[in-house]
Amino acid sequence: MGILHKWWQVKWLIINVVSFFFFFFSSSSFVKGSNFTTYSHESLDDLLCKQASNDMKGKSIKTGIIYDISIPPNMTGMEVSVVRLRAFSIWFRGLNHSFLILPPKIVAQPSRKRIAILYENLGKWSNLYFNISNYTMVAPIVGFIAYSSSENQLLDCEKIKIGTQGGNISIRFRNVSSHPKNVTPLCARVGDNGSVEFSNMTKPYLCEAQNQGHYTLVIPSSSSSGKESSKLWWVLGFVIGFVVLVLLGLILVAMKIIKRRKIKEMEKVSEVEEAFDTFWIGDTKLPSATMIRTQPSLENEYHYRCGN
Repeated sequence: MGILHKWWQVKWLIINVVSFFFFFFSSSSFVKGSNFTTYSHESLDDLLCKQASNDMKGKSIKTGIIYDISIPPNMTGMEVSVVRLRAFSIWFRGLNHSFLILPPKIVAQPSRKRIAILYENLGKWSNLYFNISNYTMVAPIVGFIAYSSSENQLLDCEKIKIGTQGGNISIRFRNVSSHPKNVTPLCARVGDNGSVEFSNMTKPYLCEAQNQGHYTLVIPSSSSSGKESSKLWWVLGFVIGFVVLVLLGLILVAMKIIKRRKIKEMEKVSEVEEAFDTFWIGDTKLPSATMIRTQPSLENEYHYRCGN
């Protein structure tokens, strides 16, 4: 029973080690997948445009008024709004609302009588739809997209390009995460094809641009990657130490089992053999026979029997 109990302990340790490694590596894969998986921001633009069009359907729409768009529960955290402008109005006056400042002399291509501008603030969803390698976002992704508009329909979800022939377009960032004081964030513009353009801020937390798109503030992630790598080494060290301890435990248990087996075998052998008494000579214990098999005979008796 003792040997069986020890074997069950060995099996239990092996099962625990295998389970630990399976959980560790599966968890690591899941974490990596969640950190680097991104979704298409082009499909997001189309989804938000359709949501805005459906949300405003049947409502009285006035030109120059900003309308907040209702977001589905599964996209809570985003902020979306839309405004319709006349082409001549945006040419002469520009636009100043929310995070966006459009200077005068904005030109639409192709030319449209009315233009609808969709504002996007992705908030906590920014990292899911945009991934800028080697950089960490310190501000949520904000974007502005121009669509063609008509008198009867606020958005027809046909993208148009807008450009400026005057000053630059300005994007303000209000919700900026804490970052090292000695690191100045960079402006980052993410294009539709995933390309990223960097530029310096012209004022604190203000970026300038020439085209529509998605913008954010980033800092190099070398410091954070160093922390992550150090954490990884700590985890690997812990795993290696745990495995070494388990292996040592298995070796000790195996040695005990082997020793017990040898003792059992010796006991079985001793049971089938004749037992001897023992006696001590100094510090040495020696076997002693309890009976004499061959009776001794005297020399005179031997000669007598032989006829001497």
